[in-house]
Amino acid sequence: MGTVLLRNGRAFNLGGLAHNSPVDIGIDGDGRVVEPARFDGREGFDTVIDLKGAWVSPAWIDLHVHCYYGATWLSLRPELVGPATGVGLAVDCGSAGEANFHGLREFIIEPSPFPILAFLNISTIGLVAANRVSELIGDPVLDPDRTAACVEANRDLIRGIKVRASSQVVREWGMTPVRVAKALAQAVHLPLVVHIGEAPPTLDEILDILDPGDVVTHCFTGRITTALNRHEPVFRRMQTMAAAGLILDTGHGQGSFHYATARFAIERGLLPATISTDLHNGNVNGPVWDLPTTMSKMVTVSMSADDVVERVSVAPARFLGLEDWGQAAAGAPARFTVFEVQDGEESLPDSYGNVEKIRTFFEPRYTVIGAAVTAAARTAGRTQSASTDSGEKDVPAPRRARENRPPAKAQ
Repeated sequence: MGTVLLRNGRAFNLGGLAHNSPVDIGIDGDGRVVEPARFDGREGFDTVIDLKGAWVSPAWIDLHVHCYYGATWLSLRPELVGPATGVGLAVDCGSAGEANFHGLREFIIEPSPFPILAFLNISTIGLVAANRVSELIGDPVLDPDRTAACVEANRDLIRGIKVRASSQVVREWGMTPVRVAKALAQAVHLPLVVHIGEAPPTLDEILDILDPGDVVTHCFTGRITTALNRHEPVFRRMQTMAAAGLILDTGHGQGSFHYATARFAIERGLLPATISTDLHNGNVNGPVWDLPTTMSKMVTVSMSADDVVERVSVAPARFLGLEDWGQAAAGAPARFTVFEVQDGEESLPDSYGNVEKIRTFFEPRYTVIGAAVTAAARTAGRTQSASTDSGEKDVPAPRRARENRPPAKAQ
């Protein structure tokens, strides 16, 4: 690939650079950051892109998507969860189990133009027909030995063990699959990633077996038995565990993000450690759409813009062990998202049909992965091409966003 110069940007959480400081980033043909002067100024680059004062952050990471397209019922094509919406790395969250992970690797991850990692489902079959057929349909789908062997053969990609702990999935098994998943995760030295939904099992039962470094995804669910704003003792316990290192992940999803629950927790100091979408074909046309729309909703429920960007860049990179992710230092792999923060007004739903007016929007402009620069945009309100067994309907196009307003640093 040719060399690229990104001019006239402003640093946002770029390691070693002050917030809002001017930044020009040169990228060589190998996709690594270089000093612009090495190429004799702008004339020495094959491509020069004027960012016009837009923010440059480490490339956004979506820690919870489903992109095992064609092999699992809910999964999207990878291009719908990646650079076109500002995302520089996606993590497929349990679409594959040990019996079909090789297909995710060979046919989805390896050909992908942007990096994809994975959490491995404790079920040997993964989410082949979810939610129509539970992945936990009987004893044969739990095979710890084969699951451990799959982890060992794919440690470069697998970053955790996933289990869905909700009544729709576990049914009469209760906590058994969760305990098996935790034991397996401990044995292979990976975090456990737990999807929470309607009990059983209860949130207290789930928290009993979790350790610092494990992940609770769908942390702001509105389900009556697990919503934090309905259960004060559980909320306080979650606060204590989060302070000790439990990872709370948003995982918006089709049925797992509730404005009132999120606002209740955040205004009392319990912020998510990471912000993700749980994008799949049941929510890509709403209520989720994409990561920047989910990020915009988080400002509406009282998070600062700075906290939001940290939780889609620096925080998930740290969790995934990506130490050089999004560094602007010479020699580092180029991994950046260029974006603006704009005012506007759109009425957008949470996962339960509650509609709020969103007035601050993250608008991605470019995603930079090596020397590949992809134009990016938020897609909320626009029809996307996706497999639509879910019966989702088209929604009206959004109102045009207004001024580019710089986000304030958190105090």
